[in-house]
Amino acid sequence: MRYSDRVISAEALAEAINDGFVNVDGEWRVTYLSRRARLMLRQLENAAPLQLQDLIPNEPTSPAWRELCRAMQQRVQVEFDVFYPAFFTWHEVRAVPSGDGLSLILRDITDRQWLLRKEAERAYLRDLFTAVPVALSITRGPEHRFEFVNEFARSLIGGRDVEGFALREAFPDLHGQGFFEIFDHVYNTGEAVHFSERPALLTDPTTGETRQLYVNASYQALRGFDAQVSGILSMSVDVTAYVEARQRSDELAQERTAVLDHLQEGVIVADSAGRIIFINEVAARLHGLSQLDVTPAEYTQTYNRLTIDGEPHPIDRLPMVRAVQYDEVVRGARWRVRRPDGDVVLLEGDANPVYGPEGTKTGAVLTMREVRR
Repeated sequence: MRYSDRVISAEALAEAINDGFVNVDGEWRVTYLSRRARLMLRQLENAAPLQLQDLIPNEPTSPAWRELCRAMQQRVQVEFDVFYPAFFTWHEVRAVPSGDGLSLILRDITDRQWLLRKEAERAYLRDLFTAVPVALSITRGPEHRFEFVNEFARSLIGGRDVEGFALREAFPDLHGQGFFEIFDHVYNTGEAVHFSERPALLTDPTTGETRQLYVNASYQALRGFDAQVSGILSMSVDVTAYVEARQRSDELAQERTAVLDHLQEGVIVADSAGRIIFINEVAARLHGLSQLDVTPAEYTQTYNRLTIDGEPHPIDRLPMVRAVQYDEVVRGARWRVRRPDGDVVLLEGDANPVYGPEGTKTGAVLTMREVRR
């Protein structure tokens, strides 16, 4: 077999493989470029004579070119990966000494590189989501099978291990509470759902004990490359303590109102700024009106307060103002009130500043009764 026949056979072999094949001489001139290599390197069939620097980014200090120089100078085989920013692709390059130059075999590993980076990014996000102080979970498919649950979410649901389970399998105790329907709606329509202070009654699968939760939550559809909904991202914040504290406060306020409304005296309560926040039924009847959110500067005009002589009452001498602004304890003060129907009544009352557990003034209270002659 003649030498030219061997060259033709080598070229034929290079054209037959899926990898790109490049030959360069000792001056880095390209002496052969296979069709596959031309496609990978975006080179036209009739391209002018090339230098290897025209094909691989010319960065003498880059790892790729350090390896190429080592292969050329030390006559050893080397392997490395190279990224082509212009093409947004990765090639695995194997350089083998050939004659006084090198033979390069190029393999496209873009998919593998992006998969590795995607996995690294996913691992990073998973670590990030695991520690974030919000309950996060990801479900996939129409059955809403749990793919990921972070530590806050696991704590919120009592430590249940739900990854790999469908929503209805993991939480049979949520049946009839509307959550299954919310997940189905988001998955089927792609529309996000948000709600605040939604109650959820969970039953411990081990002990059978029930626990009432309140959550602020958001459910967002996750879409695949085909733009179709593939899953749901759930973000929840446990607001149970806040809701229960507010409910207790509301209950105490209702109890206070019930007690004060049954007193024989009129009662008006103001906050630390003197703004009226409560007036019982007796005080409302005595004044002929009940208006809240009234400031000290508005007391005289709003409630038609008068002195004993029937003149508009000086604001700074009103019992409530003296208690809330000057910390006075007022006893047996008298003033007149002109009701909206025109009747004028004489009232007598006491005012006291009110202090919290730490000694901070929280407001003032005024009690009153009608003086009949």
